[in-house]
Amino acid sequence: MSEPQLPPGAASPRDERAPSAERTAESPADAAPAAGGGSSSTMALILHALTFLCCGNWIFGIVGIVFAVRAAHARDRGHGEQAEVLTRYSWYCLGAAAVMFTVMAVLTLWMFTQAGSWVQDAVPVPVGY
Repeated sequence: MSEPQLPPGAASPRDERAPSAERTAESPADAAPAAGGGSSSTMALILHALTFLCCGNWIFGIVGIVFAVRAAHARDRGHGEQAEVLTRYSWYCLGAAAVMFTVMAVLTLWMFTQAGSWVQDAVPVPVGY
């Protein structure tokens, strides 16, 4: 049997070559760090600080800040993939904080609307007619 023809520019898996000298000389430190995009953790850090201070969300605020700071350090060291993963985790924490805040706000408003009936049942109000 004859082997099928490959299109121009395609290489057969059997034609593996040793990596070129210029590719092996390249180190990860020489690579440019990922700029902006998915690995930018500055906005996540700012929003987590607001979540922590303004909304009183201590759990997800602190965890998100830790992930955002670690992502910034990984980006500065040139670890783009690790920075993107840590930034994604930071955004996940921000989403969880938003869900927690929404649930707490809805329950608080619901409790305020029901408070009259709760107080009325617990403490009899004398009617003076």
